[in-house]
Amino acid sequence: MTEAAHGRAVWLTTPRLLLRRPRPDDLGDYLRLHSDPRTYAHAPASMPGPERCRERLFADVADWERDDLGYAVVVDRASGAVIGWAGLRHKDSDPSELNLYYRLAHDRLGDGLGREIARALVAWAVEHRPQALVTAMVDRVNTASLRTSERAGLFPVGLRQLRDEPDAEPMTYLEAPTLAVVTSRDAAEASRDEVVDLWLRVNDAGGAVGFLPGAPRATVAAAFDRHLADVADERSLLCLLRAPEAVGGSLLGLGLWEHARGFPHEHVAGLVRLMVDPALQGRNLGRVLLGGMVGVARRELPRVELLRLDYRGGLGLGAFYRGAGWTEVGRVPGGLRLTATDHRDDVAMARRVDGAPLR
Repeated sequence: MTEAAHGRAVWLTTPRLLLRRPRPDDLGDYLRLHSDPRTYAHAPASMPGPERCRERLFADVADWERDDLGYAVVVDRASGAVIGWAGLRHKDSDPSELNLYYRLAHDRLGDGLGREIARALVAWAVEHRPQALVTAMVDRVNTASLRTSERAGLFPVGLRQLRDEPDAEPMTYLEAPTLAVVTSRDAAEASRDEVVDLWLRVNDAGGAVGFLPGAPRATVAAAFDRHLADVADERSLLCLLRAPEAVGGSLLGLGLWEHARGFPHEHVAGLVRLMVDPALQGRNLGRVLLGGMVGVARRELPRVELLRLDYRGGLGLGAFYRGAGWTEVGRVPGGLRLTATDHRDDVAMARRVDGAPLR
């Protein structure tokens, strides 16, 4: 089946896959994928029989009808073949949690597809369902799935027992970070030292956050104080990405939306100072933060239709932003002079807040 044939049922796409809503006629593929003992090597007792597969599929269909969300069919974009099942579901019908799940055909394991799916799902959830915490439960011996969950942005916070398997071994329980909007100066000042510390670490690691490595703390702190003034005057929204409280709630990243509110740019917001802890590179946190911030703009800035950002060339940031739905709309070659011998392109990107193509 071609991608076009899946039509409006498509929920998410990744570079190699698409996820679409399940249908009752997916039972054959569901049975094939969930009846292969090779994919249950770490938990053979959990493999469902045919009747249980039927029940689960129809429960998945019902979840989508009720919540417009759930476990979905994974389709290989190159071949059109169904190769797995993955998604987010309200665990035990609890609206405050979304359980991350994926299962792939045995012959597609080891291709990095699980990580591709998990990273996309966590970022989607933080953007579109911020009221629900993304969680996962993984067998402790399943080191590959644990690594995939952590690379998707989740943090191990303890052990949990499956409710319907009270005699089974406790599993590793993981949670996603949370993104908080800071709208008052007092609340922002309470995080001032943490923010400046993070900013210095990102700056000294070579991040494009307004300074060259080695900038004095006082200089960076003064820049943040200017942002604090804009937050107090409601010209900016400060967003802080934090680790789960169970592991300390440390600051993982931040960004600001600048919104002038004046004619003729009232419908535009600018993204500035997007940064994540350089010690956690490769953990999907940049994508989670960026997606979460787009969600913040959608909810907190109702008059905003268009989002903009500028970035410094030479750091590979263009691919990152394009992968998140942004489009390059301008470039000044050599428009940024970092030193007498280091000139970088000044690049502008934009996207609609609703994700529709730029007009």
